[in-house]
Amino acid sequence: MDKVPPERAFFDVSDYARPAARWLVRWLLPTPITPIHLTLAFTVVGGCAAGLFAVQQAVPLAGLLLLLKSLLDAADGALARARGRPSRVGRFLDSVCDFVVMGVVFVGIAVGRGGGAGTFGLALLALTSATLQGSVFSYYYVRYRAESGGDTTSRVNESEATGYAWDNPRALRILHTLYTIIYAWQDQLMDWVDRRLVPSARPLRREFLTATTVLGLGAQLLVIALCAFLSRPEWALWLFPTVFNGYWLLLLIVRRYST
Repeated sequence: MDKVPPERAFFDVSDYARPAARWLVRWLLPTPITPIHLTLAFTVVGGCAAGLFAVQQAVPLAGLLLLLKSLLDAADGALARARGRPSRVGRFLDSVCDFVVMGVVFVGIAVGRGGGAGTFGLALLALTSATLQGSVFSYYYVRYRAESGGDTTSRVNESEATGYAWDNPRALRILHTLYTIIYAWQDQLMDWVDRRLVPSARPLRREFLTATTVLGLGAQLLVIALCAFLSRPEWALWLFPTVFNGYWLLLLIVRRYST
């Protein structure tokens, strides 16, 4: 079920839902429920959280729904791997739905806090920042998986819409196009930046990977959930463009000068 071999595992801050996801996958294995069902379910759950933010009702419950989203998100790929049927359709659908959830959540928070032009502008900046930060984590995680002989469903270079024999070609093309529009420029940017930071292609260390997991989607949802538990979801709109942008820039400096 895991993406890297046990001997190459590292502590992942953003993967706090993994133990519960393993339990859920074991329970789902003999059922007809598919990973796609879980992906669509976490999209609905994220949309419900966004709705609660927008109407400013049961805001702490919205935070709990985001944590449930993380659980379902951890389980969809694990279920595919447990059944021995990884899917490129599922890989791209997962990423597109992640973006949709983050988008509607930030919009929901903005609507709940007045919905003025300035608030929506801040929400857009937060979404762009969070998406780029997630790409920093994803880039290094995908590279590490390739270096360690782990899961290869995701690739550093996603320019080709190639899939497995059981992937629907039409769905794959559509989802790959959407992925390219949302994420391709960020993947290319990270590859360009890292090659210039470390021309010798220095192997990735576990400690560095752990540091990048603070930027993972699970960690991002946890930050928003904590703000929701404090009844201050709007704080998340400021944290991603400021604190977390500064954090990932610091990570790049560490990557450049670490041995």
